[in-house]
Amino acid sequence: MTRGLQILGRSRPSSPEISVAVPTYQRGNLLPALIAALEAQTLEKDRFELVIVDNGSTDGTDSVLEKLLGTTGLSMVALRLERNRGPAVARNVAWRHASGRFVAFTDDDCLPEPGWLASGLDAIRKRQGVVVGRTVPAIPFSEAGPFSRTINVHDVDYLATCNVFYDWTDLEAVGGFEEAYETPTGEDTDLAWRIRDELGRGFAFEGNAVVRHAVRPSNFLAALRETARWYGIPLFVARHPRARREMLHRRVFWKPSHPKALLALAGGVLLILAVAGIVPAWLIAVGLVLCGPWLRHRLRSRPLPTRRMRYRPFYLPGALAIDLAEIVAMIRGSLRYRTLVL
Repeated sequence: MTRGLQILGRSRPSSPEISVAVPTYQRGNLLPALIAALEAQTLEKDRFELVIVDNGSTDGTDSVLEKLLGTTGLSMVALRLERNRGPAVARNVAWRHASGRFVAFTDDDCLPEPGWLASGLDAIRKRQGVVVGRTVPAIPFSEAGPFSRTINVHDVDYLATCNVFYDWTDLEAVGGFEEAYETPTGEDTDLAWRIRDELGRGFAFEGNAVVRHAVRPSNFLAALRETARWYGIPLFVARHPRARREMLHRRVFWKPSHPKALLALAGGVLLILAVAGIVPAWLIAVGLVLCGPWLRHRLRSRPLPTRRMRYRPFYLPGALAIDLAEIVAMIRGSLRYRTLVL
């Protein structure tokens, strides 16, 4: 048994076909809505169970779980880790305590639609691989604000654990999630790729298995701080060299915006120096040209979500700062894991 693990309780025994695995941390207030969404599933309640792992929360999540154990009609297992050991550890604890042949992963800030489990279970029984469901924002993302964050999944490019289905024996065969990932960055795709490469499984997308993901409110400082979590991306590339060809932009850049942001940074420096008279004035034109690709990207190709188009230019400095902060995180990870990603 994992060290520091406490079993909060089990609502009632069952022999489920599929287990729903959910890690939670400091979000006890969200759990009643998640439980309600799972109680509304069209799949019969005796065919699935819920396994929730409290990852060392200090907000009373354990008390919420104990209360839910006494009120829900679901078969539910509630576990608690003494301290936050990262999402990979919590998910490993969850699936290892699951009783079902299949395991569906979602998160505590998600609301599965009623047909989610039935569609996902049917898909994984037929396709015998890794099944990715469709994830959509809980509210229209365009109304959320320029620095909001959510997860939007419509294919198998990234196998996010907010909505993915596995065979329990596949998880056991590869040892589950790699716990070397210290932040929630890449450990989900890493697991799926190992199952594909080591066991020969395929990936499949099931559009009828829908989860609605919460949208984080627009907050520039929060979005800037969150960029630090991405330094684990180079670790994923180091472990899976083919990711350079299959996932990275031009085999080096994590996002298409990153090379454009570096050009914009150079262009901005030239503009400042030219306006200050430190370099020749004709370099203003060069600076504007260098800024052009990034501006087109942020204004047309991947515009910032905002209700009013005319306000979008005012958010551009913040968007550039976030792109550059992501590159800094990539550089940190590249140095740590000795694999270049920008």
